[in-house]
Amino acid sequence: MDSNKPLSARAIISAKKKAVFRFLLLQIFLTIFASLGIFYIFSGLYGYSFLLGALTSILPSFYMAWRVFGYKGTRPAKDVVRLFYKGEAGKLIMTALLLSLVFLLIKPLATGAFFAGFGLAILSHWLSPFVLKH
Repeated sequence: MDSNKPLSARAIISAKKKAVFRFLLLQIFLTIFASLGIFYIFSGLYGYSFLLGALTSILPSFYMAWRVFGYKGTRPAKDVVRLFYKGEAGKLIMTALLLSLVFLLIKPLATGAFFAGFGLAILSHWLSPFVLKH
């Protein structure tokens, strides 16, 4: 017999936290499989360039998720908004740093494959509403 009792704030946050991290892990697994496919079809250069591009987008997203959902329990709305702003600022800075480091340190790099991985990782966030539903 199901109860129509509303979920507690803690239960809602826990469910969203699991869904967000599940989506990010799915992104990483799909990126690795796509990179392996590109590696075998084209070459290692294109495979690792694609992987680096995707990770340059995904790793800052992990940081953002950790900033927002990395605590236990509930917080006042004002604190949650502050966490979102700090997380987004950190995500932007981390993305800029990773982009810079890749272009400075990784030679050779297939820029087309790199930006394909970066762009597809960003566009994959459009799939999150389907994955985050529970």
